[in-house]
Amino acid sequence: MQISSHIAQVVCRALDWPAGRCAEVEAGLAVPPDPSLGDASFPCFPLAKERRMAPNQIAADLAARIATDQIIARVEAKGPYLNLFLDRPRVATQVLDEIRRNPDTFGSRDLGRGQTMVLDFSAPNIAKPFHFGHLRSTNLGADLARIFTFQGWRVIRKNYIGDWGTQFGLVIWAWQQWGEEAALEARAIDYLVELYVRANRASESDPAVRENARQLFLRLEQGDAEIVRLWERFRALSLEGFHRTYDRLGIEFDSYDGESAVNSKVQPVIARFLKAGVAHESQGAIVVDVADVLGREIAPCMLQKSDGASTYAARDCAEAIDRHERYGFAANLYVVSRQEDHFAQVFAALGKLAVAEGWPENWPALCENVSFGYVRGMSTRKGEAVWLEAVLDEARDRAARYREERAATGNRAAPDLSGEEQVAISEAVGQAALLYFDVSSRRMTDVTFDWDTVLQFEGNTGPYLQYSHARMSGIFRKSAEAGWLKTPEAGDSGLLVADEEWAVVQELRGFGPALTRAAIQREPFELAHYLYELCSVFNGFYNRHVVLDESDPARSRARLALVSAVRTVLACGLRLLGIQPLEFM
Repeated sequence: MQISSHIAQVVCRALDWPAGRCAEVEAGLAVPPDPSLGDASFPCFPLAKERRMAPNQIAADLAARIATDQIIARVEAKGPYLNLFLDRPRVATQVLDEIRRNPDTFGSRDLGRGQTMVLDFSAPNIAKPFHFGHLRSTNLGADLARIFTFQGWRVIRKNYIGDWGTQFGLVIWAWQQWGEEAALEARAIDYLVELYVRANRASESDPAVRENARQLFLRLEQGDAEIVRLWERFRALSLEGFHRTYDRLGIEFDSYDGESAVNSKVQPVIARFLKAGVAHESQGAIVVDVADVLGREIAPCMLQKSDGASTYAARDCAEAIDRHERYGFAANLYVVSRQEDHFAQVFAALGKLAVAEGWPENWPALCENVSFGYVRGMSTRKGEAVWLEAVLDEARDRAARYREERAATGNRAAPDLSGEEQVAISEAVGQAALLYFDVSSRRMTDVTFDWDTVLQFEGNTGPYLQYSHARMSGIFRKSAEAGWLKTPEAGDSGLLVADEEWAVVQELRGFGPALTRAAIQREPFELAHYLYELCSVFNGFYNRHVVLDESDPARSRARLALVSAVRTVLACGLRLLGIQPLEFM
């Protein structure tokens, strides 16, 4: 049984509460700021009104009713807090044994219970740059997909590619004006981007260009064979370029169906809104009033413009309905930045349709926009966006230079490696710097990017976490080379009672709660912050205690088992964040 669950059940019984409220107790448990106050605490403030008693008295009564057992060594009331002191040897043994027995599932709470979740993220536009700005949606979405999968969800990774709209008319127009087959064959998406930029600039000085592009897109919508052939080719070339970046980051999707795939479903959905009496005509457009649902002033959700063209909101409505019919989702998440009003309108409109048509459940309430802040400091001097592939190259090259500088000063943990191995390590370190920086703050925070900070091997960075993992791996290499400490599993974990050792055990217990917070809050930061704290506590232990001590083999085996548990949890957490654990740095 998990330690926190055991404590919650004990407190729940002392409160004379039914077992169904144990989760409420467990959610209220906290770690006291000072170890002298105990290993777990339960604040009694929330119970004052329910029990008609002062929080101090509630804590005292609970302390008197709880007996010690195999986990709880002592209980005391401290003001309004019920503080519990745990049996260090038994808890350490239980935690380390659980990690050793379940290295791949330790920390999972099976929150999803096999239910289906559609997770929509990344979504670049074809024939446009896959720039650094796409990294946040791509990285946050991939992290959440891994976390939700780990927590028992069946996750459908959806890349809703932007592959429809007037911009493709611009690309086709530019191709007709300046297109060179040899250049397209040689440079594919890079060349398409150049054509798009060139056409866009031409349209700024000549309004006829955009009108021509609109007409070309109209021909595409009408199924003109020549235009459709070009669009299909340009889409395939763009996807090929995107795949190179996704493969490099180790990210996969279950679907790349974009706006074009739902295009034929839009008008039937608009017709459903009208038939249900939910939508109405307004100045030639078709809209759904949503202010009454949202309880605030907000524009209606426009499904069709006055010129008869459908809107992005209409396509999102059709896409959401299609997802539900296809997957029967229990959650439908969109990792999209700063479009709160748009999604509020779409979800409210779908909610009205659900009520009008008598759907069995209000599934639009299961739709959610996972928004996030902006990244500053990553653009050219002209203010132009930087290609993501170029940023990944820069991260790799800077990581290589940083590692070379450390090696030159004698600060080197890795043996001689081949050139290919060194490139692979530099690639992994560079990616760790970028990916961890992205989740080292809460997702709604606007952050400023700085190369010199994110690549440090010290402090709250991805390379620091990788360095900590490599350091732990080095301890095992050293023990193997010595040949006298081969069975860390045989160590007596009950010997791990020193304050620094106990702090590591306590931190290991926090992995599951951190993953639960990350899932419930849709916040990979919770996992990133936990891993940083785990490494900080481990390094505090390592700097105070000798792990491999030939004069005390029993304690050394116990400490090696502790290191093994930390390395297991750290590696699992890093992989959930898309970061490669390294054996050498």
